[in-house]
Formats: sequence, C-alpha cells, structure tokens
Amino acid sequence: MAYEARLAASEKPVTLRRFGDVAREEGELSGALQYTGDRFALRLQATVVADADGGKDVRADGSYAGMVLGNRMLSAGYLDRWWGPGWEGSLILGTNARPLPSITIERNFSDPIDHPWLAWIGQWRLVATMGQFEGSRDDAPDARFFGMRATWKPHPRFELGLSRSAQWCGEGRPCDFDTFLDLLAGNDNDQDPSLQPGNQMAGVDMRWSIPWLPAALYLQAIGEDEANSMPSKYLGLAGLEIWGGLGDRSWRAHVEVADTACAFYQSEPRFGCAYRNSIYEDGYQYRDRSVGHALDGDSRQIAAGFMLVGGRGDSWELALQDADINREGANAVHSVSPVAAAIRSADLYHRRKLLGGELRLGIGYEEREIDVTGMDASDILGFAQWSASFK
Repeated sequence: MAYEARLAASEKPVTLRRFGDVAREEGELSGALQYTGDRFALRLQATVVADADGGKDVRADGSYAGMVLGNRMLSAGYLDRWWGPGWEGSLILGTNARPLPSITIERNFSDPIDHPWLAWIGQWRLVATMGQFEGSRDDAPDARFFGMRATWKPHPRFELGLSRSAQWCGEGRPCDFDTFLDLLAGNDNDQDPSLQPGNQMAGVDMRWSIPWLPAALYLQAIGEDEANSMPSKYLGLAGLEIWGGLGDRSWRAHVEVADTACAFYQSEPRFGCAYRNSIYEDGYQYRDRSVGHALDGDSRQIAAGFMLVGGRGDSWELALQDADINREGANAVHSVSPVAAAIRSADLYHRRKLLGGELRLGIGYEEREIDVTGMDASDILGFAQWSASFK
C-alpha cells in the first residue's frame, strides 16, 4: 500500500492549461492511498478545494478501481487522459477539463502481435471508454461520452494514432443499444439532425523522430464533421520537438501551432462549427471547460516551451503562449471567451526535492485583450505545490 499527499496554492490559475499543468483552483489539499496487486489495482483520492469553480469543494479526481483480464485492464473511476502527441493540447481529449467518471477497457501491454502477417504493426495499444457528463447541463443532462483510441509503431521512429469521440444519450435523448450501434457505425440522419445518434469527432495523429537529428515532428488532425463516412472539416495541430544534453543536464524544447476552426486550411474557415452541435448546445465541455483543446473552438495559438533537467532531478521550465480566441465571436458558449479575444502568457516553473517530497514553484504573466471593446487586462500568476509519496 502506498500513500500520497499534495498541497497546492495558486494566485489566479492559468487560463490555457497545458500537458501536466498546475493546480486548477486557488487552494487544493489532496490525499490518496493506492494498492497494486497481481490482478487488482485501487486508488482512492480525495481533494478538498478552496473557492471551488462550480461549487464542488470535495473531489474524487484521480480515483479508480481496476482489474486485469489477461492483457487487458478494466477500470472505473476519474482518470485524466491525453490523446495525441502535443505538449500544449489535444484536439480531441486532454486534461483541460476535469476527468469524467468513466468505465474503460484498454490493452495492458503494447507487445507486438505474434503473427507473421501482422508483425508489421509493431507495438500497439487500444482503449475504449464510456463516461458521463454532468447533470447540470442545459442541453441534455447526464449525456454520455464515448471514446476509442488505437496507436501503433510500425517503425521505432514512427508512431500513428487514430482517435474517435462522441457525445450521445442524455435526458431527452435516445440511449438504447441500437442508438449506440448507429453511433458506432456512423449511421447519422442527415434529413433530421435531431434524430442523429450523437455528436462525433474522429481523426489521426502521428509522431516521427528524425533519424539524423535529435528532433521529432508531430501533428494531429481531428474532423469535426463527417462526409462520405470519413472525418471532414478538420481542426489541426503541428509541432517540432528537439532535445539534447549539457554536461549532466538534459534539455528539451518545442514549438507548436494549433487552429481549432473547422477547415482551418481553407481561405474561409467555418467559424461557429468546432466543438459545437445542434443537439449538444452547451458544447464539447465538461464543467465549463473544453474536453478537447484548452483553446476551445475558432481559436489559433502558437506556443513554445523549454525544459532543463538537472542530474538530481531538479528542473526549470519556460512556457510561452500567444493565442487568438473565438476569432469571429461566433461561439456564444465558448469556455474561454464568449467574444473574440487575445491571450498572451509567459510562465516560469521550477521543480526540486524538498522535505522528502517534491516542491514545484511557478510565476507567470498573462495579458488579455478583448477585440470588441479594445479593453485589455494583465495579471501576475503564481503557484506553489508540494507533493510526496509514502509506503
């Protein structure tokens, strides 16, 4: 049995969350116990939150119970998932929103298939999850979330991923097994959108490590709509990652761009389309945060990050973001801004060992400009977090 404790405080939490980001609220106190056996795994975690956004002062995020079934893990709980190669966000499922309560089955190990005709697939993983949105939604309370993702490495330097997600069911919506089968098969009703089984997105991502350089290129393309049984009206993300060493230290840097307007590559993108649906009018959101990229729809971002890790595990990290949010103001339920706005930020993080645990400190600057009024505002952000594990 292992035990964990975490204490975090922040001054104005960051607006656009990244991979592995900091505390969500101004104050958090967490405790957890975890057991891992040959067949069963259990983690019970409770977090007490000060001035909670949404009024949930006590949360079970991070808790789960799991059971091994051969090379599969069946689990239920509140677990964060990040589908895609990006550092700044995932277009389909990331950690911007709190984790949905879900039941998940996934491949436990990524061993290649032991068959001569299928050996070219290489290491592969497969996960399917069914979750539930909050009951306070105005469109369809207690709507369901369905997601599937497969990844494989046909070459040690190349990884490919296919992802799919759907909002379906909910109060006033069909929830039977036939509806789910229609959703799975993509059988939509084009004549009457209200009879569609749900709101779906799907797409592809890839990461290629360049053989002659310590660098990698990655991209993600997620279709918001469907045409001829294939994803269409893509959102896009692309990045470059490089790394190296400095004595006993290592470093890693990346630059990444993302555009969450439908068909962003066209001269006239489709605004008011991404993460929106005529059935689920509250958007692709859980507790008022985008389940996909933190930018939400109709936004564009360029970001960069640099990390320096010391030989003793201490690290420094710099993160820069420049984003145009809800560019045409076409999304009234946008989770970041209901009108067009610009956000620019710079954050500096430091991590080191302290008192048998790990201390993480950060300071940042964030500037927001509202396009409609021309008004701007800026804030100094800061946080401190200490965490430790015990046995």
